[in-house]
Amino acid sequence: MSNEQQHIDLFTYGSTWLRADFHLHTKADKEFTYSGEEDYYFSSYVDGLTQANIRLGVITNHNKFDATEFKALKKTAAKRQICLLPGVELSVNDGQNGIHTLIVFSDQWLENGNDYISPFIAAMFPGKAESEYQHENGRSDKNILQVVEELEKTARDYFLIFAHVERKNGLWQEMGGGKIGDFSQKRYEVVRRRTLGFQNVETHDVQDSNRVCRVKVKRWLGNWYPAEVEGSDCKSIDQVGNGHPCYLKLGAFSFDAVRFALIDKESRVATAPVQHNHSRIRRVRFTGGTLDGKELCFSPELNTQIGIRGSGKSSVLEVLRYGLEIPFGAKAGDRDYKQKLVGFTMGSGGKIEIDATDRYGQPYTIRRVWKEPYSEVLIDGKLQPGVSIRETVLHKPIYFGQKDLSNTGEGFEKDLVDKLLGSKLEDVRRRIDQQKRKVTEAVDRLLKISSAKEQLEEQKQIRQDTEHRLKLYKEHGVEEKLQKRLDFDKDARTIEKGIRLTSDFISDLEELLARHEDEIRNFKGYASKHNAELFSQFYTYYETYISFLNQVKKWLSEQNKTQESLSKCRNELSDIRKGMVEEFAEIERKLSEKLKDRGMQNISPDEFLQLKKKRTLATQLITELEKQGKHQAGLHNVLLIELAALNDLWLEEFNLIKNELDKVGADGSFLSIASGYKEDKQAFLFFMKEMFKGSGIRETTYQGIVDQYVDFIAIYKDFENAQNFFGSNPQILADLFTKNLKNLLTYQTPNKFMIMYRGKELQNHSLGQRASALILFVLSQKENDLIIIDQPEDDLDNQTIYEDVIKLIREMKPKVQFIFATHNPNIPVLGDAELVHACSFADDKIRVESGSLDNHQTQQTIIRIMEGGKEAFNRRKEIYQIWKP
Repeated sequence: MSNEQQHIDLFTYGSTWLRADFHLHTKADKEFTYSGEEDYYFSSYVDGLTQANIRLGVITNHNKFDATEFKALKKTAAKRQICLLPGVELSVNDGQNGIHTLIVFSDQWLENGNDYISPFIAAMFPGKAESEYQHENGRSDKNILQVVEELEKTARDYFLIFAHVERKNGLWQEMGGGKIGDFSQKRYEVVRRRTLGFQNVETHDVQDSNRVCRVKVKRWLGNWYPAEVEGSDCKSIDQVGNGHPCYLKLGAFSFDAVRFALIDKESRVATAPVQHNHSRIRRVRFTGGTLDGKELCFSPELNTQIGIRGSGKSSVLEVLRYGLEIPFGAKAGDRDYKQKLVGFTMGSGGKIEIDATDRYGQPYTIRRVWKEPYSEVLIDGKLQPGVSIRETVLHKPIYFGQKDLSNTGEGFEKDLVDKLLGSKLEDVRRRIDQQKRKVTEAVDRLLKISSAKEQLEEQKQIRQDTEHRLKLYKEHGVEEKLQKRLDFDKDARTIEKGIRLTSDFISDLEELLARHEDEIRNFKGYASKHNAELFSQFYTYYETYISFLNQVKKWLSEQNKTQESLSKCRNELSDIRKGMVEEFAEIERKLSEKLKDRGMQNISPDEFLQLKKKRTLATQLITELEKQGKHQAGLHNVLLIELAALNDLWLEEFNLIKNELDKVGADGSFLSIASGYKEDKQAFLFFMKEMFKGSGIRETTYQGIVDQYVDFIAIYKDFENAQNFFGSNPQILADLFTKNLKNLLTYQTPNKFMIMYRGKELQNHSLGQRASALILFVLSQKENDLIIIDQPEDDLDNQTIYEDVIKLIREMKPKVQFIFATHNPNIPVLGDAELVHACSFADDKIRVESGSLDNHQTQQTIIRIMEGGKEAFNRRKEIYQIWKP
């Protein structure tokens, strides 16, 4: 298997934790025993490595290196994705028994098929035959300083690990406190620089003055102490991997990668691999557009998109945001550009598929097609309707586009708070929306009844006028003559009203049943583990309600016959009424002739019938309006109750935000956020002026109201007194207030948030300081499993990036997935990015090359793109050396 294939298999998701064994012996060592078949030795040895889960091994035979054996083992191991490095266990001439020192050699010692290791070992034993020193008890004539001097002369790379430091032939045991202290002296500077590990450290602290331990050694060595590593010191294949495990975080199989891991021991060396329990993106696939056919994998930790301007790195982040349905935020910059960038990148019909893992290890696929309103969530290819991407799949992902962190204009603070705490506020905001609907419904009912008083006076006037006119007809006997028809019409209206009342009752009953039946029936069936008997009794009583439901349903099904009977009565009366049409017409003709003979042409039977109908209708309306008038006070109280509930929810939302924001400054941070409930009076003033635009109301009137009241609910509760602030013609504003009552009472005067940095309001700091403070604030929340930021270094100086931002990222990344697009090499390099995606754009396509920082090709790409090329990089290096104090 090629190195490229190894990289794809093990390092597809960037740097990963691999078990290492720094002290391996082989058949070439006289102390090693192998009784198997010779033809299967190499495969058997690699089997032993595989069974022990060793991915990195160093062959360190006693004072010996067998190049032929090593190359064969290395080749066989590579096929199993195991890396072997050449080394030797050299016994240097220090201490009473000599100190076993593991020397790990770079590829330079075997380049071009040569073996420079064996001659070097022989040079450490001048005048001795191989048989005299190629064993466990062989001892060089040179001490550690002399050995390192000889190694330095070769100009080839290497590093040292002191073997089994607490045992015989170990550094600690052989040298003791006084001699180990010598390592802090200047003459040992090269030894310290080349020593990257102590192997097999077991004792932390002991009181025995004659025994060494980690605590004492650290005290003796001062500020220098290398990584602690492990090695099995195996004398047979079945001993491979014995002892405590040791893990290195590697992004490639190379000497340089191992060396760097040991140097960065706090982050890259551990006794157990780091477990990633946060939700995260694993890979993203693109279909269509400029990324067509591309698949990008992501590390659970720090991922960086690099490339020159216009290379497509921002395109990847924006499409990712689109697929995850992360909103821009109210104050996001260049929204139109970013949305167009998504469309250009995805193309017509383009699709993004995101493979993600939740906090419990459940894999999901998130899929979205360009211009589709929502993303789809799938498990094993099956659609999962209703699954929340930003809660269930990825826990609180947060996104900041270019300049979003430095765009600190009006309202930025609220937008930032919403981004950071949005998911925590979803429940209370859902309840706020529900309560707003209740308020608008209460306003509708109240406004409907509020006009009852005027309508009542109007209907009373109509009835009075109609009765006056009907007196004339009564004087001429018209009412008596038409009474039979009037009686029939009254009968018809009465039956019609009865049918309408029963029909409304049935409709309301069916609606009530539809709203509650399923829940009442489905409530049964719960099985209590500890209170079964009590629940049995409870359900016995509960059955009464289900029985009632059954009765109601049965009655509803049977009442259809009754409705039909009522309709039949109405139809019978209608038929009787139709049969009397001629009789009524004859009466009206005779009455008209009689009135004409008396000279009463203006008295019409038709007009009389209309007047009678009008009076009856007015009387009915008066009765209804008088009832409504009695309910008005009650509905007003209902509205006040609903408004109080809305205010309570607004306050609950504010307190939830305030409690979270108060944590920001609690840890000694230079950043804090002051918050004020309904304190954004400018927003309140602006909204009021917009609502009443064109009314001619003066600015001073608006300002006087805002100074006196916190919002429109406060005005409504004190409406009689509030009108004193409504200007010279208060009725205009009073009418407008009533007309817009629903919008006004559901408007919340915004809460005010003020970000303080080092005791001063953020907006009074420089742009760089503002951006620095905000990115530190975002990172320090530690609530978001995924943080996506496009060019976080914009407006930040390099010192801030390293001293504050990068150090915090390195601390957080085992628990947070970062995806950054950046031009600044400090972020991927000093941040020790687990995976780097290098983007380039040509021929309307985005190309992406991926690799970890340990990958040589990735390193060269960073130098080329981010440092201006190797020449510029080396030139700066030369200048820095000149400037060196």
